[in-house]
Amino acid sequence: MTGCTAQFECNVTEADEEFLQKFEGCLLPESEWTHLAHIRAAWICLNSEREESALARIRDGILRYNTEVLGRRHKYHETVTVAYTRIVASRIRRGEPWVEFAKRIDDLLDTRLPILLRYYSKERLFSNAARKSYVEPDVLDIPGPNLK
Repeated sequence: MTGCTAQFECNVTEADEEFLQKFEGCLLPESEWTHLAHIRAAWICLNSEREESALARIRDGILRYNTEVLGRRHKYHETVTVAYTRIVASRIRRGEPWVEFAKRIDDLLDTRLPILLRYYSKERLFSNAARKSYVEPDVLDIPGPNLK
């Protein structure tokens, strides 16, 4: 088990741990590496360690998976990773398991109006600078810890 941060009760189950191990070990099938899976990985890490180390773990895992499984390291987007991690962190509730959390995040999964476009203009979010390093939003402030 990864353990839990002092700020949260242990929300992470054995199934969550198994999912994260598959992801981090690049054993998760590509068909299962969905947008929801990205959010679940962030949720597990944020429930297991401090935000800064959770972000580092999420970043490293995505970069490794993109490289070793997908062969698309260049598809990694730093601003998207940091922004989603901040939003997920802001939505975590004490003692709430993943299944309940997942029921409350339809707006994070909406492809008609991607949530990050509430915070960023398209030009800023999809810029090369935003892909390579975190850029601050230019429409609204993002809730959650100020991770970079």
